[in-house]
Amino acid sequence: MSETGCKEKQAAGFASAVYVHVPFCRRKCRYCDFYSVAADEAAAGRYVSAAVAQLGRVRDRLEPPLRSVYVGGGTPTSLPAGILHRLLNALGECIDADTEFTVEANPLTVTRDLAGRLADCGVNRVSIGAQSFEPGELRLLGRLHTPEDIPRSVEALRGAGLDNINLDLIYGIPAQTGESWSHTLRRALELGPEHLSCYALSFPAGTPIEADLRHGRVTAVDDSTQRHFYESARSSAARAGLAQYELSNFARDDRRCIHNITYWENMPYVGIGPAASGYIDGVRRTAAADVDAYVDAGLGGLEPPGESEQLTGSRRAAEALMLGLRMIRGVGRRGFKYRYDVDPVDAFARTVSRYAADGYLLVEPDRLRLAADAYFVADTILSDLLNET
Repeated sequence: MSETGCKEKQAAGFASAVYVHVPFCRRKCRYCDFYSVAADEAAAGRYVSAAVAQLGRVRDRLEPPLRSVYVGGGTPTSLPAGILHRLLNALGECIDADTEFTVEANPLTVTRDLAGRLADCGVNRVSIGAQSFEPGELRLLGRLHTPEDIPRSVEALRGAGLDNINLDLIYGIPAQTGESWSHTLRRALELGPEHLSCYALSFPAGTPIEADLRHGRVTAVDDSTQRHFYESARSSAARAGLAQYELSNFARDDRRCIHNITYWENMPYVGIGPAASGYIDGVRRTAAADVDAYVDAGLGGLEPPGESEQLTGSRRAAEALMLGLRMIRGVGRRGFKYRYDVDPVDAFARTVSRYAADGYLLVEPDRLRLAADAYFVADTILSDLLNET
């Protein structure tokens, strides 16, 4: 889509991407602070009815066929088969053969029957929460699956014709070693994923793993070691033919995640489900993290309760720049000025000049991007840009 086309659709309030939050898990992982509750068939059925109703209400804000649909959570594949099928069929009415249709899955939940159901509903991309191939690390994270479940789930998905698979991995797990991380990378890449995501473990307040850290039951991996893990992921992915296109993401050229790129390019998308966020017309709306309130509103024909934030002026430009610089290609200066009426180099001159002098930001005639040496410390740079408003 051209820059002009993108801007016209934004101005008209259309979105070509949908995120659906499924707030159910068999058991919550020890590091997770995403909103989820225990899986319950009756509650799941009511939730899907409300989600389908919300989808119907926002159809006039969508530009079908959608470029991407992403069903995350929670654990979408923890839904009973018939209930999941109903949700995916409703979303399938907004897509065509070119739409990227992703569903997140825990390896333990993937069976041949489930894989076939996903394919039958038009799903063409599955993101598997592998996290680690080390049993002890999986136990510490509170994962329900074992290392053996990961290749089994990939095999089931491949058998159903699903040929676009992402594996999520976590590094910086307490007591993780260079050897165990290399083992996880090797096992993951041996499965031939089209996409790989590698994220550093965080310790969100209120999670069991944060309590372990606070009480000295675990020790955080130091920055130097984490940097070594990160660079190992970059080099291993490159050897496997997966190009880095974002700070934490690697893919074959034609399998970069369209939905995530929608976020990083600050393009409009609709959020469906409790705790889901959407972004249209410069307004970010986040539904309340309350499945009962969401269901009551949805089945009553109302918008789900939540909060809205209007992003304008320098704040909107700063968020767009922060997101865009996560991409390895960086931010095109001409396109940025077209959308936000400012050149990012001029609008954020203090931060840009500081990090350019350090060699962390590369200022080119048509582009602003992070230098490779800055990838691991990018959060600090991006935070400083966001604060220069």
